[in-house]
Amino acid sequence: MRGENFIFFLASSGFFIGIIFSILHDFDVDKFIFVTLLITSLFYLLGLGSVTFFIKYLDLKKMIFFDKEGIDQILDIQIKELEKKEDFILDSYEFIKQIEKEELQILKNKS
Repeated sequence: MRGENFIFFLASSGFFIGIIFSILHDFDVDKFIFVTLLITSLFYLLGLGSVTFFIKYLDLKKMIFFDKEGIDQILDIQIKELEKKEDFILDSYEFIKQIEKEELQILKNKS
């Protein structure tokens, strides 16, 4: 998740939590808006601080990326296996088609 998205998620969550908190405590309009904005801003600052902390102490060089060559080799092997199975299914289909043709021929000869 990108940092901005995390901040926006926490800010919108804080807004709804502020509304719920204000409704539950039955505040008047002025206090309702103030408490909602206060809780929203606290969640925004919490998100901003956590993303800042994460970016500051995250070492991007230590992140593990996918081994593209290894994954490509595995996928190539799986594609070959699927092609073998597909050929087997097509051969089986041709065999069954041939058997049905022979049975139809036998039924025509009996009639």
